[in-house]
Amino acid sequence: MRTRHLRDCVFVVTFTVCIALLVSPGRADEPRTWTDSTGKFRVTASLIQVQDEVVFLKTDTGKTLKIPVARLSQADRDFLNAGENPFEMVDAEPSPRVRVPAAPANTGNPSMSAWTHPPAINWDSVPTMDPGFGESQWNYTPPVNNALPFETKAASLPAKANFFEGMRRLQINPLAARCVAGYTWTFSTPKPLSRISLVDLPSGKAINSEPVECNMCPLTVLNDGKTVLMQGTGGDRDGFETGDQLQLWTLTGTKVTRSGIWVPFPADKKAFGKTTHARPIKAVPIANNLLILLSDSGHLACFDLATLNPIWHARLSQNFAVTCTTDRQQMFVLDEHTLMLVDPLTGQAKGSMQLEGKPRLGWTKMQLNESGDQMLISFVNNLRIMDLKTGETIDEYSREGGAPIAPNGLSYPAPDYALLDNHLLLHIPSRITVCDYKDAAVITSVGGTEFVGLLSDGGGLIVPTSIPHPKATEVLRQAVDDPSVFLIHPGVNVAMDVSGVPDKYRAEVEQNLKNAISKAGYKLSNGAAIKIKAAISGPKNEAVSYIARGAYVAKVYQSTLTIESDGTKAWSRSGSNIPMMLQTKRGQSIQEKLDELGKRPNTSFFETVALPKLLQAPTKSSSGNTQNALLVSKFTLRGLVDSE
Repeated sequence: MRTRHLRDCVFVVTFTVCIALLVSPGRADEPRTWTDSTGKFRVTASLIQVQDEVVFLKTDTGKTLKIPVARLSQADRDFLNAGENPFEMVDAEPSPRVRVPAAPANTGNPSMSAWTHPPAINWDSVPTMDPGFGESQWNYTPPVNNALPFETKAASLPAKANFFEGMRRLQINPLAARCVAGYTWTFSTPKPLSRISLVDLPSGKAINSEPVECNMCPLTVLNDGKTVLMQGTGGDRDGFETGDQLQLWTLTGTKVTRSGIWVPFPADKKAFGKTTHARPIKAVPIANNLLILLSDSGHLACFDLATLNPIWHARLSQNFAVTCTTDRQQMFVLDEHTLMLVDPLTGQAKGSMQLEGKPRLGWTKMQLNESGDQMLISFVNNLRIMDLKTGETIDEYSREGGAPIAPNGLSYPAPDYALLDNHLLLHIPSRITVCDYKDAAVITSVGGTEFVGLLSDGGGLIVPTSIPHPKATEVLRQAVDDPSVFLIHPGVNVAMDVSGVPDKYRAEVEQNLKNAISKAGYKLSNGAAIKIKAAISGPKNEAVSYIARGAYVAKVYQSTLTIESDGTKAWSRSGSNIPMMLQTKRGQSIQEKLDELGKRPNTSFFETVALPKLLQAPTKSSSGNTQNALLVSKFTLRGLVDSE
């Protein structure tokens, strides 16, 4: 596994290197012999770049030559079209290279004929995702390594083509070892213009398209590494491509070849009393030229890109999320409170579990860690870490105020850290907001690596890096040594309130909670401003289900523990008397076991719950630091600039 120290070093080096490339000519590709279309003229030179269908070359004497692409020999045109990059990265010193695994079989260019005349789909005849009844219960085996299987380099990109242009998306395909950045501008131009940069991640080479008259952004790079799945981003009344429309783009030099338009989910969404086309919100290329698509209506489907026919599909509920392991061989599907492990090729569920406590969902997102054995889930104003091997909740964090915690993005950049909304770094165990990362156009996370997209009038970059960066780690370490930073810390005085517990369980809960408080290192004091409050609600008859065993009715109690300061809730955890994984005695039925558990609440929760060792105290916002972060770090073309 790659060390984070190495990637931190690469981050600093590549930023410096790319700046050099932007301000002075760099070393181009190795010299080769170029021939014109007649075969009469030859020259040995290095490739500098291809721009507006003109090739710029440099001879060994330092002279710069140019020739139209159309006047080159077929062999030279093939060389350019094979993906060789006109922007060659200049490294301070050679970087280690790791062999990129071969792409899965059958990953050639999708048939353009299907995109010219997409098939009409009768969804009633398409196999539905098998929820797994009759199969084994949850038995997830993490991949050997969920990290990227190759080292990555930074890529230099062109500067803004227009003052109003923005980098709107950055999509990574770990199977193809490629990423694509999409740019669009619609203001101060008669018609919207869009373009893309296609980047080879191991080499840092980029091919940059010319602007195209359209309003589109990339949804993913396909497994051939050359074809980009584009999505419309225009409004319904603009007369340009809309979010329900997809298209394939391929690059020949800087020229874009576009397929026909495909609407994968026609008349598939109810909105404001009318039926509309659903909009794809996630695309995941998998093996065998197949593509997983998820729509904003919760329609999940696996398509054959050669024919555009669906292999299987599922209609999810109102609250849903989908994520995959980096090798794309295992997929997690959250459908309301049911988390399923699914084979993306067949749509067969391998296991299922219910989210503990059946929380209120909304703005739901999921992200795997670098090892693939833990999952970060965000919903509304909550954050939860799950152990995927046991199905247990490791930790849970709730932000007060009710506002969504990560409506625009969620990353799991390192153990104990969450990157919320693509900029706010939270240290989960201490609840400390460590760093507010600013000025990145886009941050995308894959396999434990964060890819930062930057775009300015001075140039553009895509930089693979590690979060937290060293300064953030140092600031957190200093804060942990300073008790004034924390509301909760070992030795703090707390009061205990068990008035929310029914009388018959109150003495038991009080003793259990005293044990938990002692274990956490707090001191009990009746008059303390910080209160630890215990409550038990229920019983409530609820339907519960276990894969391969069907649905049952259970009496459910909820045990809740909160920490309040001056009447404001600062921390909470809850548990149920009904476990996620059920173990029965020999000869005991599931319903009998549920009836046994339903006789009383889970009072042991108040002793086994892990109270926080550290909990950040609120502080006044400072200039540029509206998120109560210990550190503000700004991404620039020259690297990160830190200010506390």
